[in-house]
Amino acid sequence: MSRASMSFACLLLLAGAARAGDPVPEGTDTEAAAALDHWKIAEEEGGEAALRAGLAKLAAVRHPMTAGKLGFLAGSLRDESIRAEAAKALGGMTGYAEAAKALHGAIKPNIPNRKALAAVFDAIGEVGHSSSVETCERWARDAVDDRDGEMAGVVDGAIGALGAMASRKSLEAVLDIWRKNRTLGDGKREGLRGRAREACRKALRRLTGEKLDSLDEWEDWWKKEKSRLGDDLQRK
Repeated sequence: MSRASMSFACLLLLAGAARAGDPVPEGTDTEAAAALDHWKIAEEEGGEAALRAGLAKLAAVRHPMTAGKLGFLAGSLRDESIRAEAAKALGGMTGYAEAAKALHGAIKPNIPNRKALAAVFDAIGEVGHSSSVETCERWARDAVDDRDGEMAGVVDGAIGALGAMASRKSLEAVLDIWRKNRTLGDGKREGLRGRAREACRKALRRLTGEKLDSLDEWEDWWKKEKSRLGDDLQRK
């Protein structure tokens, strides 16, 4: 296995540990500065392997400086696949507010880049910070009016990220998006609303494990179940 592959494998192990409830501890300023230096060397060296190794070094240090750098890279690198890897690296910083903030900033510059945009929203769902609920809801709400289809990835990604964040807050946000995007009866004004409704259905199924279809069914279910579920959607 190459050094770059080993470094990225270590990154995946760190992400797995975080998802298992043992998050990577926040690093020191010195560790963050060293990781940034590694990235500079990787940039100078060039090549996909070097860049991936540099991303792994940044991801291994949970710190505002490394999170901010990864967010910048996720929105600015020339190679879309490496942008996507930068976003995935942030996804390993589960529950970390700085990682969520960095990913929020990477949404807009990636709207034309479907692969990187999907990786950004997937990572937002992985981080699962509560601040992302409002951000994703706002992006989804604004994107549905697009008639050219450019924002389809935003609709899918934002609602999909909400479906990955197991919380009452995210579930209620999905329901609210669906309520505001009922069929209008006017094809010219429909935009991406049909896509939003389908994304909401998938998100609710992921959040709850239920297989309901219509908004009315989901509303009735939530009315009956919300008093029985905690903030994390687990039974009280």
